[in-house]
Amino acid sequence: MQNTQKIVEYARRLSFADLPPAAVEAAKTTLLDTCGALFAAWPDRHPAPRILSDYVKDLGGPPECTVLGRDFKAPAPNAVLINGLMGYAGDIEGGILARPPVHAAALTVPTSLAMCERQRASGKDLIVAMVLSYDVIDRVSKANFTPQSYPHSFHPSAIFGTFGAVAIAGSLLGLDEEQFTNAFGLAGNIAGGLIAWIYDPTEHSRPFGIGLGAHNGVMAALLAAKGFGGPQRVFDGTQYNIFDAYSGAMDLSYITQDLGEDFAITRHDGFKKYPCCNDIHTGLDALLKIMKDNELQHEQIASITHKVKEHRRPVIDNNPLKSHNAQYILSVAAVEGRLRWDDFLNDRRTEPTIGAIYGRTRLVGAPELANSPNQEPAIVEVTTLDGRCFSEHVEVARGHMLNPLSRSELEAKFLGWAKEVVGVERGHEIIAAIDSLETLGDVNELMDLIAR
Repeated sequence: MQNTQKIVEYARRLSFADLPPAAVEAAKTTLLDTCGALFAAWPDRHPAPRILSDYVKDLGGPPECTVLGRDFKAPAPNAVLINGLMGYAGDIEGGILARPPVHAAALTVPTSLAMCERQRASGKDLIVAMVLSYDVIDRVSKANFTPQSYPHSFHPSAIFGTFGAVAIAGSLLGLDEEQFTNAFGLAGNIAGGLIAWIYDPTEHSRPFGIGLGAHNGVMAALLAAKGFGGPQRVFDGTQYNIFDAYSGAMDLSYITQDLGEDFAITRHDGFKKYPCCNDIHTGLDALLKIMKDNELQHEQIASITHKVKEHRRPVIDNNPLKSHNAQYILSVAAVEGRLRWDDFLNDRRTEPTIGAIYGRTRLVGAPELANSPNQEPAIVEVTTLDGRCFSEHVEVARGHMLNPLSRSELEAKFLGWAKEVVGVERGHEIIAAIDSLETLGDVNELMDLIAR
């Protein structure tokens, strides 16, 4: 049980004193950004959390944790089912781990908030829970990684996020070694999630896997705390393991490499500027720059060609999901000059202006980008009706760690989502509370600011 035991020991002993300042600051920034993403998916704005929270309300149960945006509390597993779904529903959260792409913040932040609320834990405990979740998710996903891992039939964020939720809940519940081992084993036994959600135009099932990962991880920890047994050695090279299930290959060295020294939360991919799939962001940057620099209006556009790496093209090429459809997203941006939170929930191709641009926008794989060291470079070419041609090459999207948003830009992004839900004044109170998070004695104080 070498790898499993080391992960369990790490999860049980990690404390705030073990964290370098960079990990603390990364956790606080990730928390702020993800709170904005939660506001973008508030139940009175997004149908998926509204429907799911109605279902959970009907189930009843002890009022342990806040259901964000609603007037009731629910048992911890059910609360994180909704709140975790909200983390990814708006497709605007950052903090994504890159290899394979895992929406770690979407699950980690809502689960950490809920479990800290349940246990009346401190701001320091919240930071530790987030750092721990990132480390577990990052190591397990990397150990499973192959060049075919994404896009594939399973969703890495849902599968590997489940282990992060166990780490959060188990740490805050104070599980002993046997209980924690059982909890991680149970998580491996029930983790699931397909990328079949690309065929759901409602975009309800896309974030549902994140909610289920949070729910299943918390449930596994709570069951283990009561003595429920689970598969042993889940992170070791045994028969029928998670590596066989989800990748067909494994590199167990990633599980414990530099454990406690290299903190994954400090090396995520940055924070999103636009509410859509990451693969489209460089194309958006390029298109909007062309239009701004040359004072182009959408009425002048004859065609848009969006070039990406060939192996990334299938992820965003006329995807049935509008949040992952490059042609749709670029068409909306060309007409509006921006993206709004609900543009991928409402099919705007029926609008004559957007429909016209959509029909003249294409996505192609570009051999000239194949050797780029970056994951998502793009070249956008715009031809106008009067014969002019413009081209823009963007290697790294604005917001990526290599091209980061400033602190003031991140706060403006957060306030932009918060103002419609809790107001600007309350938004500033949340920013101040997160800035001094390590001094907070009870996370319920922060939840009160977010939830009302």
